[in-house]
Amino acid sequence: MKLKRKTIEISSSNIFENDKLQRKESVNNLTELLKNIESPVVLSVNAPWGSGKTTYLRMLHASLELETRKPIYFSAWETDFAADPLLAFLGEMNLNIAGFIGDDNKRSKAWEQAKKAGAHILKRGVPIAVKLATAGLVDADKIVEDEASKFAEALSKDIIDSYSKNKIAIVDFKENIKKVLGVEGGGIEKLYIFIDELDRCRPTYAIELLERIKHLLDIEGLVFVLALDKNQLAHSVKAVYGSEFDAVGYLKRFIDVEFSLPVADIGPYIEFLVDQFEFGKYFDSDRGRDSNSEYNNLVTTIKVLALGQKMALRTIEQLLSKIKLILLTVQKNHYMYPELVVFLLFVKDVYPVEYANFSKVESSGDELIDLIRKVILGGGEAEYIKQDIHALIIACKFGNGTKWAQEHLKEIVAVCVSETASDTSRRDSSRTVEMVDYYTRVGRGIPFDRIIARVDMVSSFNFDR
Repeated sequence: MKLKRKTIEISSSNIFENDKLQRKESVNNLTELLKNIESPVVLSVNAPWGSGKTTYLRMLHASLELETRKPIYFSAWETDFAADPLLAFLGEMNLNIAGFIGDDNKRSKAWEQAKKAGAHILKRGVPIAVKLATAGLVDADKIVEDEASKFAEALSKDIIDSYSKNKIAIVDFKENIKKVLGVEGGGIEKLYIFIDELDRCRPTYAIELLERIKHLLDIEGLVFVLALDKNQLAHSVKAVYGSEFDAVGYLKRFIDVEFSLPVADIGPYIEFLVDQFEFGKYFDSDRGRDSNSEYNNLVTTIKVLALGQKMALRTIEQLLSKIKLILLTVQKNHYMYPELVVFLLFVKDVYPVEYANFSKVESSGDELIDLIRKVILGGGEAEYIKQDIHALIIACKFGNGTKWAQEHLKEIVAVCVSETASDTSRRDSSRTVEMVDYYTRVGRGIPFDRIIARVDMVSSFNFDR
């Protein structure tokens, strides 16, 4: 079985073939907006980490390609090793702009001139930085006054000369970019530039890239689409400028239009991931008559938990990676107890103290039972999952011989026969008792220690990407 899902492919012949989050309509609408919007403009696609921004951006990019718009795709995170983001950005443009320019010699020459100007802008601070570094190595007390004066004069001249040359280079750069876009001929062709994963970059890299885009590429015909988590990027800004800095206001200077990615229906996405992780290969006919219900209970529990906790897509994927690891440790003739395993994986991450208490052999299950309704939300199928988890917790403690399990079960049985209890309470309690009996009958005792050991093991793995 696979330990991670495949990268979602965006086929040029069928862009939405793997659109598991049902975002086709949104992509089509945004495509039309970008085609008709006035330039220059910077549009951000904003969503929290793990919400599917990259896949959305790639579908949008492919949609514009089908319109023969020749967009450029730039992953900021993959290039944040570069000293200057402009270098990485121009390098990526250089690799992809041929499709935009085509056989137009004038545009091609203009791009070559723009690259030369860009190279000068990149070199603007090098001589000054070297001299400043050298100055720091000299003992000021040993420099005679006239030598210090000459050094300061030369350094000031270099700074002024560099500033003047840099200003000319910026003008030259912009003018040639305009020629590439056909501004001079009056037939402006929009160039769409997609920048992904800004929020994952080094704070200084992300900020400098934004500033370069705004100051160097605020040119008619250019349309930028940025994929980012605004809150995370705001933290990056504060990391550079201080915790009291107005990071949100700062970001508004660079972004003209903000588009919030619609919340996706996670049900189809979970089914897609379950298929990608090949869970079905474990729950096959060789496992006996319970394999189908066990598989269905696993998928239902994941859906109920993810929906109730409003999990990010990447968090769901990480949860499934952990479940996959556990499946790889369970023999085919053993039961997995999917509802309990999924519940414990979540509790260990979010409620570590309560989990640690439960994992002790002599402890009660009261704390975990109290958590069930905080973790598993909703009615319908969710109610059955809650009852199953309740029964499994009791059965676990029966398995290691704690008195708590016997006493707690007596309390539930008392509700079953109580004349003052509601019909719903009696019904739910009766089902819980039946499930405890099912899980603790001969040959079906729950291996408490083994389940805890598996959950502890997979929680030691890091699935962040």
